[in-house]
Amino acid sequence: MNSYLVKLVIIILLALSSLSGHTHELWLEPEKFTIQPNSKLNAHIKVGQEFNGDKFPYLFSETKSLKIFFDKKEIILRPRDGDYPAIQSKLKKADLYILSYESIPEKVNYKNFKIFQSFLEEQDIWDEWSKKNSFLVNTDINEIYTRYAKSLINVVGGLGEDLNTGLLFELIALNNPYISKNKVEVLLLYKNKPFPDSQITIFNKINGRTFISKIRTDNNGKAFIPINKGGMFLLSAVHFRRSDIKNADWQSLWASLTFEK
Repeated sequence: MNSYLVKLVIIILLALSSLSGHTHELWLEPEKFTIQPNSKLNAHIKVGQEFNGDKFPYLFSETKSLKIFFDKKEIILRPRDGDYPAIQSKLKKADLYILSYESIPEKVNYKNFKIFQSFLEEQDIWDEWSKKNSFLVNTDINEIYTRYAKSLINVVGGLGEDLNTGLLFELIALNNPYISKNKVEVLLLYKNKPFPDSQITIFNKINGRTFISKIRTDNNGKAFIPINKGGMFLLSAVHFRRSDIKNADWQSLWASLTFEK
């Protein structure tokens, strides 16, 4: 089978797979988080649970925006449909590079209310939701969800910082994790404003084993993430609200941030 047919088969299979599986995380994962100047970055779009998942090629139909930021510059990335790894870019100068990805909104219908309840419980918002919406318990739930994923890549010698890339729902590292020793302060933004009292789930993978912990943002939308044990990190936050998009009653926004210490 030639390369074109291989790529076509991959696109078809993945488009029909669980890429839009709602309770699964989506994140960006470079093959190497730290690379030398003038090296090629290969990064995957991954979907799964507990920081373990499948790698997906770049799919234009699934992507609203894909950008890379460095040295106060913004570059729109335009991979070819079916590129695998999904993100391939040569990074020339020493710096902290920020990958930023926004998915196309997807719709899900919960025929099984228990699955929906489990999702809200996992995000620690079930009690509040059920009190306000008790009349909806055990009914079908229609929802639109959108993914906002970022990844921090260290090109050796760089002293850059993470920044606000303009995503609707976004996690920002306020200090460079490749320089910091014990902890990273993060800021969660919604519509460019701090988002307080929101759960952040911390996935920390060390030697193939994933450790999971949870923390909440303070009144200023900030939280401290311990990084002293090293490894790869996936930070995830979810905002669940009434939908302002047609054909869905509810809307969830998923923010993720990856880096390696």
